[in-house]
Amino acid sequence: MMRRVETGERYSGEVPLELFQGAMFKEKQYLEKALEIALEGVERLEISKEEPIHVCSGYILSKIRDEMEMRGYMIVTAKITGRTQALAEREFKRSLVRMGVGDEEAVAGMRSFDAFLSWVLDDLENRERFVKTGWKSWPRLKKGTGST
Repeated sequence: MMRRVETGERYSGEVPLELFQGAMFKEKQYLEKALEIALEGVERLEISKEEPIHVCSGYILSKIRDEMEMRGYMIVTAKITGRTQALAEREFKRSLVRMGVGDEEAVAGMRSFDAFLSWVLDDLENRERFVKTGWKSWPRLKKGTGST
C-alpha cells in the first residue's frame, strides 16, 4: 500500500499467497513481487526521485528499500502509522475476504496471529491454503503443539 500523504492518492497491490508456500517461499519470490508492486505504484503515482518515499521497516519490504535506493530514490525507513496504517489494514482485511477467509466481521475478529491460527486449525484440511506454509515453524504449529 502506497499513499501520498499530501494528496491522499494511493496505490496498492497484493503479493499472492502461493509465493509464501513451498519452493516459492524458500526462493523468497514474495520479495520480488513486493518490489514489482512498489515499482508499479511509483510509476502510477508518478513519484519523482526527489520525493521521499517512506517504507515500512518490515522484512517483506527489504528488497523495495534496497532496490529503490540503488535506483536513486530517496527512501526513508519508517514505522507506518495513522491513516496509512489504517488503509493498509483495511486492504489486508479486504484481501482476506476476497480469498474466502470469511466476511469482514469474521476477518476483523482474527486480528491476532493466535486467533487466525486457531481458525486455520479448526479446519486444517480446508484452511491450510491460507497459511505461509514455507515457514520452518509451520509443521510444529499445524500440530497445535507450539506456542506463538
